[in-house]
Amino acid sequence: MENITKTTKNDTRQKILRAAAQIINTKGVLALTLEAVAKEAKISKGGLFYHFATKDDLMKGMNDFIMHNFFDDLERITKDDPRHNGKWTRAYTNLTFNLLDSEFEMNLAFLSAIATSPDLVKSMARDLKVLQNHIENDQINPIVSTVIRLAVDGMYFNQLYGLNLSEDVRDQVLNYLLSLSEEEE
Repeated sequence: MENITKTTKNDTRQKILRAAAQIINTKGVLALTLEAVAKEAKISKGGLFYHFATKDDLMKGMNDFIMHNFFDDLERITKDDPRHNGKWTRAYTNLTFNLLDSEFEMNLAFLSAIATSPDLVKSMARDLKVLQNHIENDQINPIVSTVIRLAVDGMYFNQLYGLNLSEDVRDQVLNYLLSLSEEEE
């Protein structure tokens, strides 16, 4: 019974977070209110308050959802990589390129909303410093791995801003970056 309750609770949290993302993406961050999220998620305000008591809690929940899933996926991918050198850099590159096609709405909404909360910027920066540490100590030249990360970040933001490259060019960039990640230190 506990697993069913936990799954239902997580499903409801995700439903709320996706509703918040939908509001931000369609109406803008200023339209994000707890009442609007409850309505969009088709749950009662009490149900929303059970998961997120304040708008700040909701924004922190979006950050936690995005970062937790991202780091879980990164760790899974690094464990599956048979090559030790450059595995964090490759994992970050592959995962971020894959995210260009999925979870786009949640990421776009969060990045729009994060501008209103300096604490969330600091929280995300702490998480990304952990990633940068892995990348700098990835058994390849740390400058090369950092340049790869910065290029991947650029692709990600390009997509968020609607400056999409053709699929062919995007694939070529991905393959080139991955080839760089196989360089020995």
